[in-house]
Amino acid sequence: MKLTVAHTPDPDDAFMFYGMITGKVEVSMEYEQVISDIESLNIEAKKGTYDVSAISGNAYSEIHDKYYLTASGASFGLSYGPMVVAKKKLDLQKAIIGTPGYGTSSHLLYRMFINKDATFKPIRFDKIPDAVLSGEIDAGIVIHDEQLTFQDKGLIKVADLYEKWKEYSADLPLPLGFNAIKKSLGKEICSKYRKDFEASIKYAMSHVKEAAQYAMKYARYQNLDLETKFIQMYVNDLSIDFGKPGRSALDAYFKRAFSMGLVKPFEIEIV
Repeated sequence: MKLTVAHTPDPDDAFMFYGMITGKVEVSMEYEQVISDIESLNIEAKKGTYDVSAISGNAYSEIHDKYYLTASGASFGLSYGPMVVAKKKLDLQKAIIGTPGYGTSSHLLYRMFINKDATFKPIRFDKIPDAVLSGEIDAGIVIHDEQLTFQDKGLIKVADLYEKWKEYSADLPLPLGFNAIKKSLGKEICSKYRKDFEASIKYAMSHVKEAAQYAMKYARYQNLDLETKFIQMYVNDLSIDFGKPGRSALDAYFKRAFSMGLVKPFEIEIV
């Protein structure tokens, strides 16, 4: 049995998949790896292109009929999350906002907590800081390791989406990135995949330096300390199995989206 597994080149994803892709852990199936940016994966997931795919939490609302979420491999913000940056303080209600993609969790968070009807311009996430600096957009939503480098480029934080989430949800973790697996594979195969992936994440978490160095082959910034810091921001115990806290966070996330008419109601299914 071979499954096509698609994930992003972001260091947290590469870190989690290290064990199963490189043979460091024993697996029950063969895996063919595909690397692509998160918004491209969100789009491909709508088509059912890959057996397993990294997706944004927001994108799950559009593929729930084809895919289960896996309880392993999620990225939750525990005290941090996407930010909105600009060259100076400004009125976000009147600004043109650079978004890393309409399917991303950060896009939905912006609409839920800052401006539902904002004027957005989709820009690949790693190009957003430069688009702000050039004046192409007034402000931009930064995700991934751009969260750690925007200040070096002379930008300032004008809104913190994690803080907005915290005010709404109290102490629930912030749902951001997930892995999804095709329902058509059947529960037995889905369960085997989930166990393999859980073992891979555990291996990486117990071999941080080794797995982080592997992740550097995909990194945008050739700074091991920076990328390791980013990995440890988003790969945590909830990445192994998000369990009840993760499910409660997802319920709160989509409840608000449903109530605002931003997402059509559906049932969350997890394997």
